[in-house]
Amino acid sequence: MSLNREPEQFSGESETLKRKGSFSRPESKEEEKEIHIGKKTLVLIAGLPGSGKSTFAMRHFPLDSIISTDRIRQEISNNPANQLVSDKAFFLAKRMAEERLERGEIAVIDAQNLAEETRAQFYQAAEAHGARVEAILLDVDYREATARNKKRKKDVGEEYLRARRGTQRVALKSLEKSGHVNAVHVLKADETDGVRVALPEDDAEALKRDRDFLQEALRAEAVLGVAETGFLKREGMEDALSMRISAGSVMFLEANRTPEVEEFLKNNFFDHQVIDAERVAKRIHTEVGDEAVYDVMKFILKERVGLNLTTVVAYPPGFPYEERFRKGIENISERSGVAVPTTKIFAPDNSSVGQYRVEVERDAPEDVPLFLVGDVQGCYTAMRELSGRVREENLSNTEEGKPERTIVFVGDMADRGPYDAESVIYITSLVRKGRAVLVKGNHDENLLGGLKGEETKSQETTATVKELKRRLKPESIQKIIEMLEHAPYIAEWKGLVVAHAALPRIPRKGESLSEAEKKVITHGARTGGFSGGRAAVWKLHNTAAHDPEVLVVGGHTHEEAPVKNMIAGTAILDAGAEVQGKLWGMYYPELELASAEEPSVLKMFKILKQERLPERKDLLTFMEFARQQSFIDVLPGKGTYEGLTIASFSQITELGNLWEKYPVLRNFRGIIVDSNGNFVAHPFEKTHKAGDEIPLEKLNIVPEKVFEKANGSMGIVYFWKGKWNVSTKFSFENEDYTKPTQEMLSKLNTSVLDTSKTHVFEIILPNDSHIVDYGGKRELILLNSIEAKTGKAADWDDVVKTAHGLGVRTARDMTEEFSGKTIAEIYEFAQKEGNLANIEGLMARFRDAGGKEVMVKIKTREYDDKKFVRDRLDWKDILEAFEPATMEISEAKKDKLLGYNFDNSFAHACLETRVAWVKEQYLHVVADAREFLFAPKSEAELVYEEMIAGGVEKQKAVEKALRAAVPHLVKLLKEHKGEVLQGDMNAFMGFLRGIISEGEHPEEVLAKYAILRIQATIQSETKKRGKNSFWVIPESEKELKNFFRV
Repeated sequence: MSLNREPEQFSGESETLKRKGSFSRPESKEEEKEIHIGKKTLVLIAGLPGSGKSTFAMRHFPLDSIISTDRIRQEISNNPANQLVSDKAFFLAKRMAEERLERGEIAVIDAQNLAEETRAQFYQAAEAHGARVEAILLDVDYREATARNKKRKKDVGEEYLRARRGTQRVALKSLEKSGHVNAVHVLKADETDGVRVALPEDDAEALKRDRDFLQEALRAEAVLGVAETGFLKREGMEDALSMRISAGSVMFLEANRTPEVEEFLKNNFFDHQVIDAERVAKRIHTEVGDEAVYDVMKFILKERVGLNLTTVVAYPPGFPYEERFRKGIENISERSGVAVPTTKIFAPDNSSVGQYRVEVERDAPEDVPLFLVGDVQGCYTAMRELSGRVREENLSNTEEGKPERTIVFVGDMADRGPYDAESVIYITSLVRKGRAVLVKGNHDENLLGGLKGEETKSQETTATVKELKRRLKPESIQKIIEMLEHAPYIAEWKGLVVAHAALPRIPRKGESLSEAEKKVITHGARTGGFSGGRAAVWKLHNTAAHDPEVLVVGGHTHEEAPVKNMIAGTAILDAGAEVQGKLWGMYYPELELASAEEPSVLKMFKILKQERLPERKDLLTFMEFARQQSFIDVLPGKGTYEGLTIASFSQITELGNLWEKYPVLRNFRGIIVDSNGNFVAHPFEKTHKAGDEIPLEKLNIVPEKVFEKANGSMGIVYFWKGKWNVSTKFSFENEDYTKPTQEMLSKLNTSVLDTSKTHVFEIILPNDSHIVDYGGKRELILLNSIEAKTGKAADWDDVVKTAHGLGVRTARDMTEEFSGKTIAEIYEFAQKEGNLANIEGLMARFRDAGGKEVMVKIKTREYDDKKFVRDRLDWKDILEAFEPATMEISEAKKDKLLGYNFDNSFAHACLETRVAWVKEQYLHVVADAREFLFAPKSEAELVYEEMIAGGVEKQKAVEKALRAAVPHLVKLLKEHKGEVLQGDMNAFMGFLRGIISEGEHPEEVLAKYAILRIQATIQSETKKRGKNSFWVIPESEKELKNFFRV
C-alpha cells in the first residue's frame, strides 16, 4: 500500500532545513572557538535529545566518520527509536569505532553519551588501540531542548527530558573527572554556531566533499533516512516493470554502483534497508573485501532476518562473502522451521535494472475499511457513539461491492472506567457478530484469568470480574472467555498491523510468538526505570520493527492525545479516555481521527484540573474516580471509625509529580470525610520544594514568614464523636504513631483546641529516628490549624496562641533570621555546607500573583547530603562493588556508587568510611577464621604431609587431609554455634583447602562468607535504628567479631 504524506506533518520544514543548512561563520576569527581533533581520536558528542548532536556532528565531521546509534538502530530494525535493539546497536557502534581507530582514523560517536556506563564501552575501544578520547558536550537547557525536540520528528517528550536533566548535570562532572577522557569541550546553546573544528587535512577534504550532500544529510538527521511517513514515495515509475518479492525476504544485488543501480535502489528501498558492502567499507575505512566488512554486514543481516524485515544485500562483482551470507540465512531457517525467501539480481553493467519496480508482498489479508479504537477502559458511552457512527456508515453504504467497515479495538476493554462490565459485554457481542476484532491487551489478559478463576493482582480487574459474574449467567461468562481466548495478540492486513503495547517483530507465516514476546506485546517492554512507582515501559514507537509499507497502531501508554510517529510508522490511540473523558479512534486507510466524549469522566477530568475539591456527594464520586485511576489511596474506617474514609495522594501521584497536571490532587494529604462527603479532617495541601519542583527564578520573592521544617511524622488531630482523634496520612490507628500521640495529647490541655479545625502536628519519637537528631525527645510540634470545611489555615499568631495554651511548641519562627532575603537567596544560604546544621529545612510562606497564600519547602545541604547517604548510598551496592580477590573497590565503581555526585564531599567521606569499615570487618573474619581453624588445620596438615611422604599424588593427599579435618570442624561448630550449617562448612573447608594446597590467597574464599556476615550485621543495625534513621556504620560489631568465640 502506498500512502501520500500528510501535509501538516511537514509544515515549516523547508525553513527548518534552510536554517540548518546554513554554514556561515562569524565574521571575526577571534570570536570563533576552535577545537582541534587529530588522527586516531575517539570523539564523544554528548547531550540531551534535541540539543543538536547530530546536526553538530554532520557540520563538523566527515559523514563516514560519524557512528550514530540512531542510524544503527534503524539499520537493524527500520526504526531509529527502537529501544529493544539498543544493546545491539551500541555493540555494533563499538565494533565500528574499533575498526576506524585500529586504522588510525577519527571515530565520532553520535549518541546521548550522558552516562559513564554507556561511555565505558567506547573508552575500552579507544584504550585497546591507543587512541585519544575527546568529548564535546552540548550544554543545552532541558527546556530549550524540549522546545527544539517538539519541532523535530523524533520527539521523545518533555517528561523524558525533564528526567534526563540531572544526568546531563552529572555528565559534565564525570567527563571532567574521568581518567579516560583527554579533553572535554563544553558548548552552550549559543556557542555551537560559532565553533570551528580543526581536522587533519584528509578529513577536512572529506568534509568539504560532503558539503554538497549535507543538505540531504541534515534532512536525514531530521527525518532519519527519509522515513517521514513510513511509506515509500515512488515517483516517475508508472511505466516500470514489476518485480515481486515476499516481505521479509533477502535480495542479493551484485552490481557495480552505476547511476541506474543507484536509481533502482532509491526508487524501491530506503537506505537503511540496504546493507551495502561499499558503504560499510567506507564507514570503517577499509577495502570492500576486508573480513571486517563481512562481520559488520553479517551482524546487521542476522538481526534484520530475525526481525522479518525485507532487506537488500548489495555488493560489487567478485565480492567473496555471498555464500557465507546464504549459509547464515539457511541456518536461521533451519532453527526457526520457516524458510527465509531469497532472490538475486546480477547486474554488473546492466542499465535495465533501473526500469524495475519492486513490489513487496505481505502474506496478510487485503486492506479493508477499518475503524481503529483506542483503549476503551470502560468508557461505554463514548465507545457506543463511535461504533454507532460506523454502523450508520455501513447502513448508508449503497455502493455495490464496497466492503463494510470493521471496528478494531486495540485492547483493554475495561478497568478504571465508569462502565466496565457494560463495555466488556458490548464488545464481546460485536466480536461474536463479526462486526469487530479485539486485539488482546494487558487488561484483557487479566480479565481472562479472573473469569477463569485465577487470582488477579489488579483491584480494578477484580471488580470487573465480580460485576460480570453478578450480572451474567455462567454460559454468558463462558462466551466472554471464549472470545478472549480467541482474541489475537496482533491483527494484520496488507498495510496495517495492530498490537496493543509493542511489536518486537511481525512473525513470518507459520511462525509462533514466544510467551515472552506475547507478554511484551500486551504489557509493553520495560525500560528498566520507574514512572510514578510503576515499572516504566517504552512506548509503541520505541518497540516497533516492521517494513516501511506497514503502519503499526496500538495503545497502552496513556498519551495526552493520539500520537502519530511517522518515523517509526506507528500511531498510539490511547489518550487516557478513562481520565480525560475522550475516546479516540482512527479511520483506516484514511488515517483520519475521530473522538467521542464520556460525560461522567469528562466531569471528573475538569475537577482534576482545578485547585479546589468538590463538596459532599460530588467529593465522594470524585474520590472513587481518583482511586480507580490510582491517583489516591483510600482507607475506609472500621469499628470506631466506621463511616469515615482517609484519602491521601498515591505513590504514583507523588513520584510522577502529577499535581503539576492535576492541581486538585495537592489536597489529598490525609483528608478524612464522612459518608455524606463532609470534611472531618482537612490537613494543609502538598507543599513543593524550591529549586526542584519550583524553579528559583520564580522565587525572587521576600516571604511573609519563614519556619523550621520539622523532621518527624505527620499527625492529624480531629474532633469526631465527642473526642479528639489522631490519624496519619494512611491510618486511623496504629501502634507506632497514633497511640503515642494519643498518650501525649491526654496529658495536654486539649480544651484550647477548636473542634471545627484540623490540627496538624509533627510527631517526634525516640524510637522513630529520622535524619535530624532530636536527642531522644518525645514531643508534639504544632504546625498549623486548618478549618475542616474550607481548608483555610489559621493566622500564625493564633497557631502560636493555641500551642502555648495546649502546652506544646510550634515550628520555630525564623523570619527575623532571614529578614529582607528572597526565597531564592534563602535557598542559596541553606545549600551551603555548614549552614543550618541539624535541621531538615525551612518552610517559607508567600502570596502568589493571584494573592493566594503559598508555602514552599527549602531543604538544607546537610539534610540533602545525609538523605543521599541514607537513600542512595546503598549497603548492598557497596558490598557488591568489592572485588573478592583484593577486597578493594575501584575508583570508577566508587564514582558510580556516588551517582557521579562529585561535589558531595560528605557522601564521599561516608562512602570511604563504610568501605574502610567493611575491609576492617573482613580482616577480622579472616584473622578469627585462622584462629578458629587452628586445630583442624594442624590435623589436616599432618595428614597431608604423611600422604605426600608416602608417595600419594598431591590432589588425593589434599582430599584425604580435608576429610580428616571434618570431624574436628563439625565438633567446633557445634560447640560454638550449636549447629552445623552448610554455608559455614563450605567456607571453612574452602579456606583449609587453600592453605593446605598452598594457594596464593586462601583467604579469598572467605570473602563471600565475610560479606554475608557483614550483611547480617547491617540488617541488625537497620532493624534496631529504624529504616528512616541516618547512620554511617553500625555502632556495635559484637555479633560479627565474636562469631568464632563462645
